[in-house]
Amino acid sequence: MGYKGFRWRVFFVLLVSGAAVEARESITVGVGTGMLNAISYSDGDLAGDLAPLYKCVFDRSGVEPKYLEVPLKRGFKYLGSGEIDVLLPLAKSPVRDDIALFGGALFRADYVYVSLRSLPEINETEGLRYAVPRSFVGSEFIREDDARVSEVSDWTQLALLLEYGRIDVAVLPELMVENVFRNGETEVYQQLAGKLPISFYMSDSTQEAGVADRLMASVEQCSVDDPQNPGLAE
Repeated sequence: MGYKGFRWRVFFVLLVSGAAVEARESITVGVGTGMLNAISYSDGDLAGDLAPLYKCVFDRSGVEPKYLEVPLKRGFKYLGSGEIDVLLPLAKSPVRDDIALFGGALFRADYVYVSLRSLPEINETEGLRYAVPRSFVGSEFIREDDARVSEVSDWTQLALLLEYGRIDVAVLPELMVENVFRNGETEVYQQLAGKLPISFYMSDSTQEAGVADRLMASVEQCSVDDPQNPGLAE
């Protein structure tokens, strides 16, 4: 599914989300920094293309989110220490499953290998130089055991490393390619790396009062993969 098509589907979430339940419980939600137009915390509320999906979840679950912008690596530490209850947006991975509880598939995203030149099948090519954002799940799509992998602190650095010939391949969600590469001004080549479910991870404390169960139930209701949501099913 292309980026524009995904944005159109996300728009419909606002039309199909039901009324919020009355009882509201406060939780602290960490929002990953540097996600460009995907999602951010601004002026006391979520903003960005993914914001309607997460707002749908919190409204339906009856929780009152208090947002805190935080780098993802630090956010996982906060989850472990109980300083935050939820961290988003995050894809499911075995490594993360050992740290916290995944909220379920709110949507599924394609992850892609991006280059500025045509390359042979990347999974079957050795000696390529890669770059991924720090703490990003994209590193799990790099198949070569001894691959040279650079970690960056900002998504836009991926484009710069490619332009200056410092790397051969960047790994990122297909939804972010347009924003990272100057809204389509830079011609890029893409190969599908894989597909992952995405929502958020929750701390152990969310399970004590049933908050985790309510959030996971709301993820099912708000999921754009849910055939019960008209026009949103894959």
